[in-house]
Amino acid sequence: MEDIADRADVARATVFNHFPRKALFLQEWARKRREEAIRAAYAGGRESSVREIFVRYFTELGVLSDASRPESVAVILGSVGLAETWQRLPLAVEFAGIVAEAQRRGEIDPAVHADRVGRLLSASYYVTLTAWASEEPAPFDLAQEMAGTVDLVLDGVLPRTGPAR
Repeated sequence: MEDIADRADVARATVFNHFPRKALFLQEWARKRREEAIRAAYAGGRESSVREIFVRYFTELGVLSDASRPESVAVILGSVGLAETWQRLPLAVEFAGIVAEAQRRGEIDPAVHADRVGRLLSASYYVTLTAWASEEPAPFDLAQEMAGTVDLVLDGVLPRTGPAR
């Protein structure tokens, strides 16, 4: 919180007036990134495939993280131990909504549990993001790694009957 106050050129108490707990700051930081990512995800229109939506979403998160790597690393690593970070993740809820919409369009099997897919993608994102933040320089391209995760979740791991992607 001291670093935030210094960078904003305000008193530490001012930061605490807006964010009485570190978790609230982290939640606001994440909310703003989700808003930007969801705009990017649907930039191709609501009729985009679920794969296109998720790839654009994760690409935008990767771009945002790369563009502000020092701040991203500080926030990510600062949030790992906070229990509030992992409770009913808004990201998981948002992803479940994308999956549910794809189910309504017939793109995803209706028997698939949308909340479970949302939690899986969300957890994958946070684990990948933490690994990305834990090394200097970044050990991999975050957006590319997450696009691979989207493919893995949507395609599964069992052998395909058709040509490989």
